[in-house]
Amino acid sequence: MDYKSILYTEKLNNRVRIVLGMIPAVSLAFMLAHFLRSAPALIAPDLRTELDLTPGQLASLPAAIFLGAALMQLPVGVLLDRFGPRFSMFSFMLFAALGTFVFASANNVFMLRAGLFLIGCGAAPVFMGVIVLLSRWFSRDKLATATAVSVAIGGIGMLLSASPFALAVDAYGWRTTLKAVGVITFFAAISLFLFVRDRPPDQQKTTKMESLLEVMFGLKYILLDKRIYLFAAVTSTTFGTLITVRNLWIGPYLNDVFSLNIVERGNIIFLVSVAWIVGALVYGPLDRMFDTRRGVVTGGLSVFAGATVLLALNDSSSTFIVTVLLITFALTAAMAGPLFAHVRSLFPDEYSGRVFTAINLCTWSGVFLMQVLTGAIIDLFTVDEVGRSPAIAYRVMFGVLAIGLVVVLLIYRKVEDVTPSSDTKLENR
Repeated sequence: MDYKSILYTEKLNNRVRIVLGMIPAVSLAFMLAHFLRSAPALIAPDLRTELDLTPGQLASLPAAIFLGAALMQLPVGVLLDRFGPRFSMFSFMLFAALGTFVFASANNVFMLRAGLFLIGCGAAPVFMGVIVLLSRWFSRDKLATATAVSVAIGGIGMLLSASPFALAVDAYGWRTTLKAVGVITFFAAISLFLFVRDRPPDQQKTTKMESLLEVMFGLKYILLDKRIYLFAAVTSTTFGTLITVRNLWIGPYLNDVFSLNIVERGNIIFLVSVAWIVGALVYGPLDRMFDTRRGVVTGGLSVFAGATVLLALNDSSSTFIVTVLLITFALTAAMAGPLFAHVRSLFPDEYSGRVFTAINLCTWSGVFLMQVLTGAIIDLFTVDEVGRSPAIAYRVMFGVLAIGLVVVLLIYRKVEDVTPSSDTKLENR
């Protein structure tokens, strides 16, 4: 073996060691971000009963998470490019821990909103921080697969917010359980600071660090690119539909229409979350398999829209049928891997943090508006004597979400495709 081969092997082994050291901390933070966004769906009926919340007030709770996330996206983009994912994720996760304690101690809707708003702010840099890390540690042609795997790992947080969270709430109450989660979130923040490294040691920056003014100018450059808004329309509607159903209405839907208790709801939510994780893993390698990113996202989005239409049309009282429909819905929703790889392929490396967070600003804003809108839709229908909304309210909601998915499917077709094979050729030059 010659000297260059030995040197390359040593660099590769060193990189693998660093990545393996980062995985536990990043995975825990990603899982907690998913858990904290998902947990309100399970306990929503309990919050509604305990604090006498209307459907509109109930919808405002997870909406507060995404409002906080939306407001933080542009500052996070600047911080990611200026100071790196390590510092950004560490400092913001401390706010997520604080928000968890506030939410767990709340005795009115204002404190619930405040706690969830802080959680949204605190979790804001986690997903984009992970994407930036992946874009620095993995080659472009492998980015979709790496993103899909990381999304699947984060999805474990969704699993924990289903049956395991239901069992813990049933045994200890939602307040005690969430206070324990707050402690774990604090230690997760510390672990990010201790173990995460912003970039491979053999790929240090070759240019001077941008000044804050230069970073802000770069942000202006990104926001003037029309392609950002085409992607944002897709991410805000697809992710917004998934999150609105999974993190807000699935609990009340199963409670109001199918009369399921907290553990039964938790079991179905667990299956839906597993489906989402499996979907993320399946999506990952498809762009390289078919050598197209736009084609993979288009196909998945078409099936996702179809599943949402079927939920709108479903008038069966069968728990089995609705479980199958919800699993299909979640299985086809996890298209973040090829979608963000598509975004990454169109913009220069030095703008990656700002590109991702500019899209995420629109995404979280769209989620916030979608949750407020669906709350208003559900509010249009009269509740029964115990506060349950009728089945038609949820069917109308699914119908509106399905229309939005069809519209963004047509919008996305306007974006140029960049194949993984073309990225490989570019990197090998």
